[in-house]
Amino acid sequence: MNKFDLSFGNSVAVRKAFMDTVARGVTFTYDSMLHMDYPVHDGDPELVEITKQVIKRQMGLSYKHVFMTNGATGADVIALRSYAQRGLKACRTRMPPYYSRFPGMIKAAGMTHWTIDFPPGHSEKSVLLIDLPSNPIGNFDGINFHSGPIILDAVYCNKVYCGPKPIDFYGHNILTGSYSKLLGINGIRLGWLATNENMLADRISKLITSEYCGLSVPDAWILKTYLRNLDWDSFESRANMYLDFNRGDMSKLEKYFYGTPVPKIGMFWYVPMDKPCQKLMEKAGVIWTKGSLMGTNDDFGRLNIGQDMGIISEAVKTILKIDKSQ
Repeated sequence: MNKFDLSFGNSVAVRKAFMDTVARGVTFTYDSMLHMDYPVHDGDPELVEITKQVIKRQMGLSYKHVFMTNGATGADVIALRSYAQRGLKACRTRMPPYYSRFPGMIKAAGMTHWTIDFPPGHSEKSVLLIDLPSNPIGNFDGINFHSGPIILDAVYCNKVYCGPKPIDFYGHNILTGSYSKLLGINGIRLGWLATNENMLADRISKLITSEYCGLSVPDAWILKTYLRNLDWDSFESRANMYLDFNRGDMSKLEKYFYGTPVPKIGMFWYVPMDKPCQKLMEKAGVIWTKGSLMGTNDDFGRLNIGQDMGIISEAVKTILKIDKSQ
């Protein structure tokens, strides 16, 4: 029986930090419902301005052009399509393990997926889609050289998942991010795409207008209402504390994964999963993401550090208890 879902990337611990910080009781009123018109394609203007400040706070970066998107996934696909329009036929990612959804996004953009090492010496220009920190390994190791444009997927590149220390960035052409992950409210499906290149922004604007019917007005309304009064310092410190609590609990399992340490940043733990370990996990009712979904094989797996603290605590206790009884 599956009792502990440590597979999919719900940011439950971060969501708790968010809800513990913001004022409760945000509800729709008669007046607010009267304004549920069709949304602006590029994103609610007030939310766009708020998002510029959020990016500045989280990453120390400023952008002239910011567009609201259907999560970071929508932002990545739009970014890729903007380069496909320019004739780029391929997109490179990290070598495996890479984020499991990158190949699908690249295919949706009409491009061919290459990893950074394939094909060696190939002269055809490509775009690089790079995530910092990496999902699933949780580090800042990146690409030393890339001759084409760079899309930086910065979903976990913020004070929530990386702590307050300064972060060094690649030169990049487009930045993508997500309120779903930053605040842990995964179901709101609001992300952003940012750039300082005027011609690129014009192409992106046209793509968003043709691709989207517009984003959810209620979601944008809820998000703006919370963000106007969010105590960022309190939220970030709580989120760090809750994630670190999970990391501490999960570190008790390192012995089962050949001593692989729990990453200090990011939201996932990529570990070797031999057959005895898989059997122990299955007995405990733990679900994980299989390595084959990330370009490796099923002798590896990914565990979600950001799951609910109670679920992780119980999963760890159950695994240790079953192992001791065997």
